[in-house]
Amino acid sequence: MPSFPLPEGRRSKRVMSKRRASLVINLARDQKRLPCLIFDSSKDGFRLRGTFHLRRGQVIELILDEDGPSSERCSVVWVGQAGSKQEGEVGLETV
Repeated sequence: MPSFPLPEGRRSKRVMSKRRASLVINLARDQKRLPCLIFDSSKDGFRLRGTFHLRRGQVIELILDEDGPSSERCSVVWVGQAGSKQEGEVGLETV
């Protein structure tokens, strides 16, 4: 997998990948499981794409679909703006 040098301010190296995963989101006490695609990851978090509406600070569960299910509890740190190159993407930090 390709990786990139650390830009200033980044705590850990990113590893590029295209892996299937799912988000579990609690909406008004109703859990929803939504498919997504992980674009890259680091020891601290993930960048992914999907069709969902998240907000900064929201805590979700990311279920990794490879090698049997495993999950990571994450907090949303950024959401791509509509009309931008990052539209449909979110940045997650593991908690």
